[in-house]
Amino acid sequence: MKEAMPLLCDYGFDNLGLHRIEGFVESENKNCKNAMAKLDFQHEGTMKECEIKNGKFISLDIYAKLKTTKS
Repeated sequence: MKEAMPLLCDYGFDNLGLHRIEGFVESENKNCKNAMAKLDFQHEGTMKECEIKNGKFISLDIYAKLKTTKS
C-alpha cells in the first residue's frame, strides 16, 4: 500500500482530473487508519454504526486527500 497508493493518487489527480480522493475505513482497523495518515489523507469524521458486518453494526472513518497545487 505504501508504494501503490501515492502512484494511484498521482494518476487520479494528474491524469483523471480528480480534485478529491476518499477512503472509508472501519473505525476498529488501526493499521489502515495509520496508513491513511502516513499517506497524508486527512480524517474528516466518523459515520457511527452505518453498516452491518457479521451481524453487528460497525462505524466507518472518512479520510480524504485533496489535490494540492504544485508550485
